[in-house]
Amino acid sequence: MSTLFSLSKEGSSGDHEGLALKETRITPIRRSGRRKLFVITGIAGTIVVVLALALGLGLGLGLKKTSNMSYVTTNSSFLLDQNFVVTNITTTRYYEFVISEATGSPNGFERTMLVVNNQFPGPLVEVNSGDELVVNVFNQLPNGTTIHWHGQLQNGTNYMDGTNGITQCPIPPGMNFTYRFTINPSQYGTFWYHAHASTQYTDGIYGPLVIHSPSEPIFGQYDRDALVILSDWYDVMSSGLLTQYLSSAGIDGSNYGGVNPGAEPPPDSGLINGKMNGSSFDLEPNLSYRLRIINMGTLTEFMFSVDSHVLSVVEADGISIEPVNVHRVPIHVAQRYSVILTTNQTAGSYNVRGEMQSSCYKLSNPNLNTMVLATMTYGASPTTPNTQDWSDAIPALCLDLNSTMIVPQIAMDPPNSTDVVQVFMSFQQTIQSGGTQTLAFMNSTSWLSDTTNPTLLQMSKAGIQTTFDSNQLVVVNDNITVFDLILNNYDDASHPFHLHGHVFWILGEGDGSYTSGVSQLSTTNPPRRDTLTLPGYGWVAIRFITDNPGLWAFHCHIGWHMAAGLLMQFADLPGQIQQLQIPSYLSDQCAQQGGGVVAN
Repeated sequence: MSTLFSLSKEGSSGDHEGLALKETRITPIRRSGRRKLFVITGIAGTIVVVLALALGLGLGLGLKKTSNMSYVTTNSSFLLDQNFVVTNITTTRYYEFVISEATGSPNGFERTMLVVNNQFPGPLVEVNSGDELVVNVFNQLPNGTTIHWHGQLQNGTNYMDGTNGITQCPIPPGMNFTYRFTINPSQYGTFWYHAHASTQYTDGIYGPLVIHSPSEPIFGQYDRDALVILSDWYDVMSSGLLTQYLSSAGIDGSNYGGVNPGAEPPPDSGLINGKMNGSSFDLEPNLSYRLRIINMGTLTEFMFSVDSHVLSVVEADGISIEPVNVHRVPIHVAQRYSVILTTNQTAGSYNVRGEMQSSCYKLSNPNLNTMVLATMTYGASPTTPNTQDWSDAIPALCLDLNSTMIVPQIAMDPPNSTDVVQVFMSFQQTIQSGGTQTLAFMNSTSWLSDTTNPTLLQMSKAGIQTTFDSNQLVVVNDNITVFDLILNNYDDASHPFHLHGHVFWILGEGDGSYTSGVSQLSTTNPPRRDTLTLPGYGWVAIRFITDNPGLWAFHCHIGWHMAAGLLMQFADLPGQIQQLQIPSYLSDQCAQQGGGVVAN
């Protein structure tokens, strides 16, 4: 059965009456909801699931510790090198990544981790706009893996996007894969990379990617650069938790106050720059610092703040925005913000706070300390801070900064839409051959990765293909199209959705389902991002242009949800996909898939 959308041409020029998709009526799983939009005020057939495999075969499952397993090195400094030359003169920058298992204890609890170059978080990749980036990835895991370059447009190099089952097969154990692509000359700002196979990145395969440019509107308006990496952390490998999560019984409720099928496992701790406690920012007084905040977590939205220091937000997902002053910055999974902090208060040490929004979990963890602290010091010797948090209340919600606060500095109105598609996301208890399972759906499709025949290779061989397996929801259009994607949420929780290969305009959002002609959309310099937050029981409308040949994933970035099937794809210009220069080693590795590789 084809999963291609039949797209209506009648709904052109923004006419939402021309929607060709019919709403799929389902009975969603209700998972304890309490969601409202908030503003942070400025200061002024049958789907076969991975569950069928035994726990020990899960992607990312660590082997038992051995005497020769290395111990993880935690990066000690997250201040960027001042000697990096920001220039329009481009070059090739080469990195080698070794993906392996190691022993570590980011929160004091020792466990097996998956790491890049034995570091956690992984090493910084730093480039200028227009540079060629070459990263040779050696896989020393017992399972396959891929690396995705989050937010990179990959113009003409869709096959380097690193999306398992879509743009490539997993890199087999003991082999390497060379990612080679040019950074788009118009891109700059804060990005990151991470494993894109099952829930592997939950176990530690992630790191920062910073793109500099003299053309960035905020270039030269601050003195120093620093990274703030926020993440949640689990005391056990993610593969075992995933198997529980997908099962009919759900996560073992004995530790979390009862059984709740479909509820995500709550983390055991939160981390700032790879540590639960002890991360420090040793700064200089009377300077302005650009803090590049990245949420590399799996489930948790964080509320970021620094005691006694106002934060001026100047970037959202690689887009420079008009500065807006706040006490706190909400940042959902996979999003990035840059803020300017000035070290102009009394010399000493201050608390840096990453407050985990645990009110958005379905299960509570009584042992979780939701306030993750680091220390910022300038003009004095470091001490244990006794500074106080801001007194204004923290909204118990998981949503973005209000769209009125995200105004791109370079104004850009979107063109009129030429096609509109509605998607309804939900979670459902589904009867499979192995029993009842909790799966996620985009319309009536729950995605399952094909690790031997990714959709890009399918389309590169078949041309303008319109039929895929029933677990692949692919929107195909061989013309440059201006899509309005209306995403409706039948779940009570908010969801951070990421679109590969594109930057989109956020036209509007609201409660309930989108209603054409009633729900208001804004087309005057709306926010531009690559990762949005879909409100619980609400909708979001985005607009983007399908001018980038390839197969591009659109998925929830909560790791448990993508692994449960919350992903769809857009096929841009399939007639040009056959012209892509796909390296032979990509298809060669697909032919070698076998033991140690599982779906998703």
